[in-house]
Amino acid sequence: MTLFELVEHFDHCLSRLRVNEAILDLVAMSSVPCLEPNASIIEKEAAKSFTPSVFATVQFSIKAAKKCFAIEIEDDGYETIKYIVGREDKGDREYYVECEICVDEGNLKGIRCSCLKLQSLGTPCSHIFFVLGDLKEQRIPKCCVLRRWTRGAKSAFPPIRKSSMYDYTDSVQKYRELCNIGHSASFVASRSPEAYERLKHVLEEEATMMLPNGGENAGKRYGPVLLQAVDVDSTESRDVMDPMYVPGRGAPKKKLKSNKNKSKRKCTLCKGEDHDRRRCSMREEETKLPEDVPDL
Repeated sequence: MTLFELVEHFDHCLSRLRVNEAILDLVAMSSVPCLEPNASIIEKEAAKSFTPSVFATVQFSIKAAKKCFAIEIEDDGYETIKYIVGREDKGDREYYVECEICVDEGNLKGIRCSCLKLQSLGTPCSHIFFVLGDLKEQRIPKCCVLRRWTRGAKSAFPPIRKSSMYDYTDSVQKYRELCNIGHSASFVASRSPEAYERLKHVLEEEATMMLPNGGENAGKRYGPVLLQAVDVDSTESRDVMDPMYVPGRGAPKKKLKSNKNKSKRKCTLCKGEDHDRRRCSMREEETKLPEDVPDL
């Protein structure tokens, strides 16, 4: 694989990733999950905030909150409320949920659970949803919504889905324009000997004046400029070689033994190679009975 084929293959793979990203963005922005008629207000707000794939996890936690119950509630009357929550399907296990309430605004400032699902996955657990329902919250607090899981996470960062591999530089544009003019002029000049000699003389003079293979660039090969080259317009010239071959990991492949070196079967009695011990004539002579032997 040459360097150009490597870059072209990489650009093709990158374009496929951009197409898949565009499809996922379209699904996430335009689709709305189907909810049950008796869905809670928090569940409806979560369907509008989270992406469809993340909302499936959040919806599972919302439904699991129906199995939770409060074991003990500690309210200091100021900023902190502590819940000890249990679940019907978890036996005697207890979960500690701590809520921080802003006194001035009267809303929920922060919430933590001992199961640490909010810190690890970025989505609230069933114990937090149970506490939010007990506090009569109408929507999910901002502290429970991780921005990367929301629909508007990419609004501040417009996606770049355009490849720069085929963006022509000034040198490539001029080269293509001269090639097109040269093809047309060469086709017309080939029909007339006078026009052929005139055009050939002009091209030879231009090639001699520019001296592309002399001076500092002696020995360098000139041809079509790579489309993805960033510094093709720079005065500095250098050779771009193919990447080094790096062998892959793993044990080397075993070479199969040829049939020439394969050992042939030999008879252990007569040492012949055209038969084995079972078909040897000497064995037949040894197995004959004494009465079968003729009298001398």
